[in-house]
Amino acid sequence: MRTRPAAALIAGLVLLAGCSAAEQPRPDPQDRPPSRTLVAWSDAVCANVKVVDGLRSHAGSSYYATQVATQVNSVLDALDALEPSGVKQADAYVSDLARALGKLRDQLPDSEAPEQLPAARVTALVEPVSRQQPKLARLVARSRALRASYHLAPGCRPLKRPPALSTSATRDLVRWADTLCATTESIATLPEPGDDLLKDPRFAQFESMELSNYLSSLTSEVESLTESLADLPRTRIAEADAYRSDLLSGLREARARLPRDAPMFSPFSVPLGQLRTQARQAARAVAAVVPAGQDLPGLARRHPALADAYDLAPRCVSLDAPSSAPPTTTLPSARDGRKIAACQDGTCQIAVSAPVDVSIRGSRFTTAVSDGTVWIVNGSGLIRLSGPGTARFGTGEETVVFSVKATTGTAAVLDVSTT
Repeated sequence: MRTRPAAALIAGLVLLAGCSAAEQPRPDPQDRPPSRTLVAWSDAVCANVKVVDGLRSHAGSSYYATQVATQVNSVLDALDALEPSGVKQADAYVSDLARALGKLRDQLPDSEAPEQLPAARVTALVEPVSRQQPKLARLVARSRALRASYHLAPGCRPLKRPPALSTSATRDLVRWADTLCATTESIATLPEPGDDLLKDPRFAQFESMELSNYLSSLTSEVESLTESLADLPRTRIAEADAYRSDLLSGLREARARLPRDAPMFSPFSVPLGQLRTQARQAARAVAAVVPAGQDLPGLARRHPALADAYDLAPRCVSLDAPSSAPPTTTLPSARDGRKIAACQDGTCQIAVSAPVDVSIRGSRFTTAVSDGTVWIVNGSGLIRLSGPGTARFGTGEETVVFSVKATTGTAAVLDVSTT
């Protein structure tokens, strides 16, 4: 009689154990489902934290301090441009890191300074901000709002204790979708050879240089895209793997048709007519890369796990997003409008679009805007600015400075000054 309760207890334990083993892990009801916004935030922070943790890798360089300063500035710019995650602890972490890097930057020499700090001193300065990746991972592991998104971010290390996910997407699928979206977008937006401005006599002298740069940059871009696709693991989704394979083959075929020595081109080593022919052939080769009739968003929709990954990948556009026209930019009014004569004394703010000659303290400059890029010529010198930026030209004892205040595809507002 006494053995029955024991037997019943054992049977109950076996039954409970069996239920526990068969039960699937469930997402914590308080965990926030992953989102593209938080996956992108995590990816960006992880990429920059990796740079911070690698600062000491330059210790063997004679330009250790300069290299550290350059990378610190790059990370600070990236963190400044980063949209807040909306997660209090995570945003506080980014703010604290930015403050620490700002203090480090203030103690490093200017990038143009001839003097370099001793390596031991640089390492001592870097030490307080090193080993950020474990710190970030610990913070995320405690955050129910972030951990699912962080765990799926392609640029982050997976958490040691993976969260239960409310999506069928995997980290590898998010990486696959993100890479394919970026690759197809890059191919679609590759520039055309040459520019209509080169037909203007004032810009014509730069055609050989521009075509040479086009071939070199196109070759480098194709090689970079090929490498990123080749590194992707298979998804085990036959249609997706075939799409990647076709795209990779197209890139390799395009590279085979590009000039082998393009990265080493000198604009004066090849006749202009030959450069024009090579540039046209290169453009046609790249235009044929994307497999005809295949649609990446449509492919993703046909496979639920891939669709979930596509909607989380930072560089993809949501499958449910309505199509919209690209945003339009309105230029602010320039103080001097299009009165180029206002620049003669060395200070002005003007609006430019088509090629125009600007006289500044006796020096002549030609400036124009094409496809969102500001072109500025002085004698045999050319500087191009895409977006905000500054161009400096030395003219005897003075330096003329052009700063892009705002730009559209066809016009720009420039601040001109002399120092």
